[in-house]
Amino acid sequence: MILDRGYPSLEFIDFLEANGINYLFRLSCNDYTKKCIYMTCSDELICLKHTYVRLEKIRKKHPQRYEHMKEKKETFTTMIKRQLPSGQEWIFITNLPNTFTSQQIQNLYYQRWEIEKKYHTLKNKMKLESMTGKSSIYVYQDFYAQILVYNMMQDIRRNADYEVQQKRYQKGNKYCIHTNENIAIGLFKEGMIKIIIEENPIKKKFLLLKLQTEMEEHILPKKKLPGHKRKKNISNKYKNNQKNSF
Repeated sequence: MILDRGYPSLEFIDFLEANGINYLFRLSCNDYTKKCIYMTCSDELICLKHTYVRLEKIRKKHPQRYEHMKEKKETFTTMIKRQLPSGQEWIFITNLPNTFTSQQIQNLYYQRWEIEKKYHTLKNKMKLESMTGKSSIYVYQDFYAQILVYNMMQDIRRNADYEVQQKRYQKGNKYCIHTNENIAIGLFKEGMIKIIIEENPIKKKFLLLKLQTEMEEHILPKKKLPGHKRKKNISNKYKNNQKNSF
């Protein structure tokens, strides 16, 4: 399991280890700060003591887990520090075997990035968080509708990406090519309505292929951009009286 900041906890780590599950957590700047400070190298086995303070919350919520961890007394895990080109420091904890290098651990964590990019598309490009109502039925309705629309759009875009890559495979491009997601979303928004209301199956298929072809006309190279420190904006993006819905 590869998990981002906010998920690590002593209870969760114990649960994963008890079930024989390997984990890789990225830590936030406030997690196990003393252990981070006193590390003598960038890759070190550390001991997390099951102190009274750490176990108190577990005792109230999960008494059986509390008794198990109280008897166990401590948990051993590997803490890894990595310095990014931007100067930002990443800290991981994992129970993967020591045959994994710290660079391999970082590369493994990067596999989450594709998931994070999909969340970015849903939230910021397709306005998933902009609901048309406050009651649960509206939230569920909007959520499922947006996921359906997203999957339909990505299905067409995946075919377009495949066609683009096949056409450019022999041209010796420096970078891999893919379709522009922003434009693909805009084309889908306009084109899919016409496809749905078209009753003639032959014309419907023609419009679908036309939509895919239009996506193929707008391409971008895939580049590995340098990492930058994230700028947080705590303001509310979505106002109740201004609902932008895809």
